[in-house]
Amino acid sequence: MVVRTQIYPEEMAQEISKTYEEIVRCAAKKVGVLYDVAQDSEVSITLTDDVYIHALNKKYRGIDRPTDVLSFALTESEEPDYETEAPETLGDLVISFSRAKAQAKEYGHSVKREIAFLTVHGMLHLLGYDHMEERDRIEMEEEQRYVMKSLGISREDEDDRQDGAETGKACRKDKAIKKPFKSGFVAVIGRPNVGKSTLINTLIGQKIAIMSDKPQTTQTKILCILTEPDVQIVFLDTPGIHKPKHKLGAYMVKAAEGTLKEVDTIFFVIDATEKMGPGERYIVERLEATKRPVILVVNKIDKIAREEALPIIANYKDKYPFAAIVPISAKEKTNLEALLDVVKGYLPKGPAYYPADMVTDQPERLIIAELVREKVLELTRDEVPHAVAVDIEEMTTRPKGDVYIRAVIYVERSSQKGIIIGARGALLRTIGQRARADVETLLGAKAYLDLWVKVRKDWRSKTGALRDFGFAEED
Repeated sequence: MVVRTQIYPEEMAQEISKTYEEIVRCAAKKVGVLYDVAQDSEVSITLTDDVYIHALNKKYRGIDRPTDVLSFALTESEEPDYETEAPETLGDLVISFSRAKAQAKEYGHSVKREIAFLTVHGMLHLLGYDHMEERDRIEMEEEQRYVMKSLGISREDEDDRQDGAETGKACRKDKAIKKPFKSGFVAVIGRPNVGKSTLINTLIGQKIAIMSDKPQTTQTKILCILTEPDVQIVFLDTPGIHKPKHKLGAYMVKAAEGTLKEVDTIFFVIDATEKMGPGERYIVERLEATKRPVILVVNKIDKIAREEALPIIANYKDKYPFAAIVPISAKEKTNLEALLDVVKGYLPKGPAYYPADMVTDQPERLIIAELVREKVLELTRDEVPHAVAVDIEEMTTRPKGDVYIRAVIYVERSSQKGIIIGARGALLRTIGQRARADVETLLGAKAYLDLWVKVRKDWRSKTGALRDFGFAEED
C-alpha cells in the first residue's frame, strides 16, 4: 500500500519532524498489511494544526470545533471487506498534530504513541469500521489494540529520543504478524437434495454428514467443525426446509429454521441445474426475518455451461440482498477456497470453541446410526427411506480391540421390513458390508455390525417415538 504524507500549513514543518511522518507511514502500512489491503491502494495523510482541522470539521461534519483526526473515504460500505481487492484509492486522513500533543499530555503517554493511534483509528474508519453503536465501538477498540500491539509502541516511549529506528523495525516485521483468530457458526440451509451435506463433508475433509440422492436425507441438525491456523468455522448441517407432511417433517423444518437464530452467517445452497421453485421462494421468505449475512452458494456448476450460471445468479440476486454469491461444485471441489475466504470475512474475532482435532460434537453412536441409514437410503426403493430410523442398542469394544455394534433399523410397515431384509437376507448383508467400511474408517478399528430390522408403526407421526429416536422438541 502506498502512503503519501504532507504537512499543512508549511510552517508546521518546523514543529513536525521527519520522525513523526515516518511513524504515520509505518502505522498506516501496518494496517494495510494486517487487513490485506491491496498493494496498489493509496492513502493520503495530512499532518496539520487545530485551525485547519477545525475548518474541515465545520465544513464537512457541521461541528464547530477542532478534532484530532478526520477520515474521508472514497468508497463506503456497511461492512469491511478485506478478502477482495481494495479500491485504488482508499481516501484521505487529516491529523491534528496540535491535538495529538495535547492529548498525549492529557493521557500521560508519548506524542509518538498518540500520532500512531490516531493514524490507526483513521485507517480503520477508511476500511469501514465505525463506533456509532456500542457493539461497533467495542469491535473497533479491539482492532485498535491489536494494531498498536503489532506496532510495538508503548505508552512510555520518549519522543525526544525517538530516531525512528524502532518504528522502522516494527514495519519490517509486517510479514511475521498474524491476523487475530476468528471463529463463528455458519448455518447451511437449502431445500432437500441440493448438496449441503456433500459440501460440509468436503470442507472439513471427513465424512460426518450422510449423503444420498434421496430428498430429506438429513433429519437432524449436525454440527461439523473446520479448524485452520487463523479460524474455526462451525457448520450446522440442517435438514432441508420443506413443507412438512408429518411430525418428523415438522421437526426437521423447525430444526432448520431455528438454526438461523443461532449463527453468525448463513449459507443458502441451491442446485445450479434446477430453476427457482416454491421451495427456494419459501426459504427466501424465511431469510427476510433474519439479520444475518446470507451467502448464496450456487452448487453443481460442474453440470452446466459457464454462461448458464449467469441468469441463475441474476434471478436470485433480484430476490434477496445476498452478502455474496459464490458458484461452486462441492463434488469436484471447485471454488471452495474462495467460499471459505468469503465467509471468513463475516466471522467475528473469537476463541476456538472446540479442540483443533475435533470435527463434530456428535457422539460416535449417532454418527454410526446415520452411516447405517445412509446405506439403507442407497439400496432401497423410494417408499422406504423416509420411514427409516436407526438406533444403536449396544456398542462394545471387545478384548481383541474390535468393536461390536448392535444396530436396529426401524420401519413403519411389515412390507418395508421385507424390502430391507431382501431375499434370504441378501440386502441386509449388503447394507451391513457397506456401512461397516465407513464405520471402521470412523473408529479406526475393526467393527462387527449386528443389524436387525423391526417395525414401529407410523413412528414419524408419534411424538413418543420421535423422542425415542432423538428427535426431541427444541425450545
